[in-house]
Parts: sequence; C-alpha cells; structure tokens
Amino acid sequence: MNLPAIELALHQRLEAMRADIIRLTQEMLAFKSVNPRFMAESEISEEREIQDYLEARLNALGLQLTRWEKEPGRPNLVALLPGSGGGRSLAFNGHIDVVPIGDRAGWEFDPWGSDIDAGKLYGRGALDMKTGIAAFIAATEAIIASDIALMGDLQLHIVVDEEAGGFAGTRDLIARGYRSDGVIVAEPTSGRVEAAEGGLSWLRVTIRGRAAHAGWRFAQIYPQAAADAPNADGVNAIEKAVKFLQALREFEREWAHSRHHPLMPPGIATINPGVIQAGVGMGYDGKPRVTSNPAMIPDVCTIDFDFKYLPTETFEEVRAEFEAFVSAFALTDPWLRAHPPKLEWHLSNIDFPPFSTPSDHPLVEACRGAQQALGIETVLAGKRAVTDAAFYAGAGMTPVILGPAGEGLHGDNEYVEIDSLIETAKVFAGVILRWCGTA
Repeated sequence: MNLPAIELALHQRLEAMRADIIRLTQEMLAFKSVNPRFMAESEISEEREIQDYLEARLNALGLQLTRWEKEPGRPNLVALLPGSGGGRSLAFNGHIDVVPIGDRAGWEFDPWGSDIDAGKLYGRGALDMKTGIAAFIAATEAIIASDIALMGDLQLHIVVDEEAGGFAGTRDLIARGYRSDGVIVAEPTSGRVEAAEGGLSWLRVTIRGRAAHAGWRFAQIYPQAAADAPNADGVNAIEKAVKFLQALREFEREWAHSRHHPLMPPGIATINPGVIQAGVGMGYDGKPRVTSNPAMIPDVCTIDFDFKYLPTETFEEVRAEFEAFVSAFALTDPWLRAHPPKLEWHLSNIDFPPFSTPSDHPLVEACRGAQQALGIETVLAGKRAVTDAAFYAGAGMTPVILGPAGEGLHGDNEYVEIDSLIETAKVFAGVILRWCGTA
C-alpha cells in the first residue's frame, strides 16, 4: 500500500480503538503521581506504580524496554521499536509526574476520578500531560497491530520530574546517551505545532549595604543631624534593591521593544523578580541570616529572577548584555559603584536552552503532512513556557512540541477534549510514517 492508504487504515484503526485509548488515559489519571518534590511525604507519590502499569502494557507489545531510577522510587521508562534501517529515528517524550491538585474545594470533579462530561475527560494530569503519553502509546500500538515495519527506530521516553526541572527525568535520560534524529514532546498545544521555545535561567542578584541600628535612620534622612549620630552610617540594602528594580524595569521594557521572534508574543523575554529576601548578615546559603528584625538596617538583599530570552538567542549573548546593564547601573550610585551587585547565574541549576526549529524542517513538514491528511490546517507557534524539549535541543537534537487540547493545566478542573486526544493519536501515527519511513 502507498502512504495515504496505510495512513487511512491507521486512522480507522485508531478510531476503532477510541474506547481503549480513553480507558488507558483514565487508568493513568487514577495514579496520584504528584512530583514528590512538591510533597511533604514524598514516599506516597505513585510515580513508581504508574510506570509499573505502563511497563506492563508496553512489554505486552513486544517493545524493548529499559527502566532505571535516578532517584529512589522515581523510575524512567524507555521503549524501543527497532527499525529495519535506512530511516530516521524518532522519539516521543512525555512525563508522568503532575503538580499537586491545590484546593480540593475548587474542583467540580474528583481530580483522581477520571470523570467524563460533555466530551471532556477530567483529572490532574489530564492535559499536562498523561494524555500526550496515551496518544503516542496508542499510535505505536496501532502501527504494531497493523504489521507496519518502520525503517527508522521509534523510541518512547516516559519520564519523571519534568514539573521540577527534569533533573531525575529527561536530563538524566539524555546524560545516559539517548539520542534520536527528531523529538516530539507531547505537551498540550491544542494541535499547534510549537517549533520554538525561549531559553530560561534562574539568576540571583545580591545587593549589599551596611548594617546599623534603625534608631539612627533619622541621620540618613536629615544629614545635618549626623554629628549627633556617630553610628548613623548604615546603608539600607532594600532601598538600593528598589532602585535597582526600578532601573531593571526600564531595561526590561527596552529589551522587549527591541527584540522579537515571529512565533513568540511581543515582550516574551522577561526578567521576573520572583523571590526577594532581605536582612542582616550573609548566611552560608547565600541568603540573609537575620530576616525578622526591622529594628536593624539590612545589609543584604537577594533577588531571585526568572530570566527568559528568545529562541534564537544564546545564553552567552544575553548574559553579557545583562551584566553590562548591571555594571552601568552601579555607576549611577556612589555606594554601589564601590560595592557593585553580585550576580549568581544557574541558580538551583535551572537552565533551559532555547530552540527554534525552522518552519521548513522535515520534522515540521512531517507534522504538517500528518495534519493535512486529517483536514487540519497546521498552525505554527512558539511555546511560552519551558518544557523538556529544551534539553533535547541543548544536546543537539531537533524537537517540536505537539499535543492535545483542553484547559486547566496546573489549575482546577483540568481536562482534555476527548476528540482532540484521538485526533492527536492519529497525527502522531502519521508523523511516525513520514519521519521514520516504512519498509
């Protein structure tokens, strides 16, 4: 059979599998696989149990399986369908860890109940992103059941820890040497082919002052009183930090106006001050030691930033530009000129490399062709958040992000649209045919 006939047969098979795909998704959603980094009692997470379930299902398909734990109780799973040779290899990536449910009172449906209402399947992880995993498992099952021999290898990367930075999941998988010619990260995209993602790094800026008793602050406001205040030489690090943040806001605004990417919204390259801590004395952890005594003029203020940059920029470029701004700012203040802010990059080891896959890349074309076969007009877009696609790109692989539609990820009443789930499985099957090739 030619490609259109094979693809049509796969579409029909996947439609016939609709009930099984829904059941697979429901059974995955029943596992409370909350990322243990967000739990007071990490041992009650059901990451191991859901991976046991998926391992049994993939083993029954005859796939070659590899399983390991970077951290105890947190298994990663790789399934391989070997190709006959001569084709391109493709990996699908999905994470089984989910964020906590938050306030249960905000949920109309049981977050672990897999309820279906009006064509929507509800539950924590329904959209982010157990349905993406269900879709690429279903596509693989349909190909195997149809006796289609692929030329290129097909890999399924089912990992933990995406919600907390991927340290025990995709980052470790890549460090172990897993590679493929193309990667589809099955995060929810409402069917958009997201071919770009900005870079992200966490950054700490530390501003030092000089500690003193707050009783002498009057002498800083009224310098003529300094003769009667011999201990009035304190410098408030919080006030210097406020001055810095005001200057940074203008820098961020200018940055947003002067750079853009065609697939990203204007101003996406933001520098968000997310955590501020101030007090007296520097602790061994790089944070102020005393943070509960307002009778002291603080000499330490740390500001932790979520630092974003464009898909086509490099970390080295944006780091140099930001450091030049900080140096120039320090020159505007006599105290900071002598005591410039300290910058600590790679805070908590959070670094997501950017990527920008060309719109005419063969992997994008494979996605476009698979959607066209279903009468879907391809919409190219960029990812506004960050995903595990970053780590594949950082290792020299070509990723795109593509997944189903729904609402409520990381919020109440998370759901996936069931028709979109089935459609996504059909698209994935078409991409596999085009990218890997058939023998």
